[in-house]
Amino acid sequence: MNILYKRIYNQFSIIAPSNLTQQLESVQVDTEYITNVIVIVGTHECKKKTHHLRINDQILLKIEKDSTKPPITDLSFYYLDVHQQKLKLEPDLNICTVQEDDSIWHYQNGNLDYTYDLSKVFGYQSNNQTALMLCYKTDQMQDPWSDLILIQKDQFPPEGFYKLSQSIQNNYLAYSLANTYHTAKYQVEITDSYPQNNDKPELALFCFPNGISLYRQNQFPKYNHFILTSETGERTYCSALIFCEQNLQGFHEMAIVLSSHYCYSEQSLELLKNLYQIYIAKNVLPLERYICNIVDEIVLPQDPTETYIYNGSKQIFFFQSNCFPLCSNQAFQCLFAVLNKKNIVLLYFALLFEKKIQLISSKPVISSLVIEALLTLLYPFEFTHILISNLPEDLEQYLEAPLPYLIGINKKQAERYPDAIQVFLDTNNIKQNQPIDIPDDIFDKFILKLKEFDKFYDPQLIDIIDNAFPMPREDEYEMIDQYLVREVFLRFNIFILQDYQKFIDKQVFKEKLFIKNKSKIKLFLEPFMETRLFNFFIQERMQLSQNDSQLEYFDDCLKNPKGDHFTLPVQIFKDYLKPNDDVFKKDKHFQYCTFPLKFNDEFFSKPRLEFLKHENPFQVHLFPKTQIELLRFELAHIYKQWFRFLVYKIEQGKMKLNELVKYSIHLLKEMQQNNLYIDSDIFKNAMIACAHYQMNDLALQFIQQMRELGYQKQIQIYQYYFQTQQNKKKQKKTKQMIQEIVKSNKTSRQTDYKFYLDAKCTRCGRRYTIEDFLASFIYDQLECKSNGTLGCNNKFDAQLFFNDQVHYLKKPSKVEKEDKINNMFYFYLIGLPFRFIKNQLDDDVVYSPKKIPIYLDYSDLYTDENDDCNSNYLQKVVQEVFGMFLERIKDVTSKQELPQGKHHRRISDLSD
Repeated sequence: MNILYKRIYNQFSIIAPSNLTQQLESVQVDTEYITNVIVIVGTHECKKKTHHLRINDQILLKIEKDSTKPPITDLSFYYLDVHQQKLKLEPDLNICTVQEDDSIWHYQNGNLDYTYDLSKVFGYQSNNQTALMLCYKTDQMQDPWSDLILIQKDQFPPEGFYKLSQSIQNNYLAYSLANTYHTAKYQVEITDSYPQNNDKPELALFCFPNGISLYRQNQFPKYNHFILTSETGERTYCSALIFCEQNLQGFHEMAIVLSSHYCYSEQSLELLKNLYQIYIAKNVLPLERYICNIVDEIVLPQDPTETYIYNGSKQIFFFQSNCFPLCSNQAFQCLFAVLNKKNIVLLYFALLFEKKIQLISSKPVISSLVIEALLTLLYPFEFTHILISNLPEDLEQYLEAPLPYLIGINKKQAERYPDAIQVFLDTNNIKQNQPIDIPDDIFDKFILKLKEFDKFYDPQLIDIIDNAFPMPREDEYEMIDQYLVREVFLRFNIFILQDYQKFIDKQVFKEKLFIKNKSKIKLFLEPFMETRLFNFFIQERMQLSQNDSQLEYFDDCLKNPKGDHFTLPVQIFKDYLKPNDDVFKKDKHFQYCTFPLKFNDEFFSKPRLEFLKHENPFQVHLFPKTQIELLRFELAHIYKQWFRFLVYKIEQGKMKLNELVKYSIHLLKEMQQNNLYIDSDIFKNAMIACAHYQMNDLALQFIQQMRELGYQKQIQIYQYYFQTQQNKKKQKKTKQMIQEIVKSNKTSRQTDYKFYLDAKCTRCGRRYTIEDFLASFIYDQLECKSNGTLGCNNKFDAQLFFNDQVHYLKKPSKVEKEDKINNMFYFYLIGLPFRFIKNQLDDDVVYSPKKIPIYLDYSDLYTDENDDCNSNYLQKVVQEVFGMFLERIKDVTSKQELPQGKHHRRISDLSD
């Protein structure tokens, strides 16, 4: 029996500037910059020159701009040493000209005579050994300044201005950068990906939340991690290696990205680094072979005792645990390097109490790593609110959300949206704009438990943390043991949840008794038990969860609260497959001048492993390629609409449909039998339907079906069950059930509805068989086309007559939920229960028994390349997809008699 594998990585992507040449042409470059600042002192002169930048009553700054002199890139006051009436000046400093009344002291061109000290202007004591001077720097590698303003101490700088760190008598200078090619930000796009399904266009936006930069000189490669969250709550962990490529104006950034539903951030970075080293060197294989090897052949270990090894420039290890979530050591190293233990505990409790939390850092990767560590420390709880590791400027409205969130932002965004708990990671500071009420005894004990990790506090790490290839450190650098840290937090979570199972009785959690049992931590528990974090955990333990194994392990930890809970079994080591070198000769080498923006599809190789089907079952198959896929897509859509209609009718409350809900689980098995795509919308509506009739056991059956299909995040879909129950409790029952569905085997009638389907060409009158009609789903209309002797090439819509009204029949994927007539016809066509759609009774669907054979040439619809094309090919495709349903239709039509009526001539031939 073949082993079926799961891929670790969903996609490899290339992100680069979109049409960089055009973007560069659109940049409006400033022609003048600030080249000098003249200090004007003296009461008389200050009163006259009111249009300059006023510092106080005795000093003004006059700004000079020029296009020929070196621009200013830094400005600050310095105490300069005086030796033998000469100022000692560092090589990169320049002293600003000082003007007092009619006297001017210039310090350019090597004139360093000690003639003036600005200390007396500010009221400071002066001596003959030092002199206070305003100095500036000119660095060709830095961005020039365009303007200079003075702001008050508590004032935020205007948009586009940056505050200097040095204060001037409770004021600050703020500068704006000149418009150059290097200060502009450039839009990005995914230029190519493997596989080429590119279902996450937001990847580029979150990889470069502030746009791509242009540099004057090449930069060392950096890296970034970020998390994307889908509508169903499914997380995608992304790792990006960012490097520079040369262009006419300098060096622009670009990135290569690996995406995964599993948290392997350290391994992902090492894979990207290995790929980058391959790119800059000569190799016997093209980059495409290494990329498809990573995506298609790095698979999830099947067993917790297995460790798989990828052999690149260094060995990269992959393992998994069914007991607890995995995390990188790097994330914990970063957390304890940028925050002390007091702030880590404050941040953790802010997360437990579901506060709005902003993580502010100059480097996006710091926020991402801190978030990764925090989410792991929550175990067994799961954060289900807004989670954004790096917030792009276009999405700043999330900071105004009334709901809890955990978002990484920059300093400017923090200044604009201060209504949250703000954690300044670069300076180890927390601004509690929202209260965090932690009982003193709990807080003090927590701090004491983390004392041994004080040695890992290392703010210097901030400067080098995003370097992809860091230089070796001269000092001793000890790596943190993440499991020792996690043990501290897990034991606290065990302490607050001890004996929680005893208070679950018949799917109800007895909150008051639980709090009474833990009176010592009542002040903490009362607000905590109101959080979604706590209630979501209780719901998972009362019901089926996708994290059953991890939650069951936590229950085992409750039995031994002081044990060592983070242990891995003895590992068996296995090697991943090496890149496929078929076709390529060893004497041929590949070398690249720049990283390719587009892949050469011919260089990819087919996967050598067999994978589980429906690896990404929530992906809607919007772009089926072959005719079989097209017809299966249309057939699956009929089932999807049925589940939607079922919920729609249940919520109307006009009839009781509990028997039909019970029957719905069989339709799911029928879809699997016919190899039809089952997306999340079907399971979502099934959960809602089950909730209306309190069918928890049936809901669990649907969840089990999801698990068997390999679906991720079953619990997110299961949430619809609880949400519907809660909404139902809040609603007042103003409508009563007035009708109950009758079981089909007792009172089933075939005379409920009467349809007349006219699938006749409107030009030449030719009629079509049921197979021809089903084949038309490939196009939007029926096409009257043959082998040349018959047919008029006319395209037309089939007409459906119902209750003396004409409806044009659309293919299933084009039918809206509100179009009851089209939907009823399709439900009847494939044998789905449908009488709950309308309340009145009508005559049944009537098919003509008369056979009108017709020969059609469908060769132009042929798309499969590996089979011989013939005129009967499409008929075979229809039979393969709809074969089971064609037998149903024949069985129905064979028992019908053609009634006499005014639509007799319009009845089409739907038999064989």
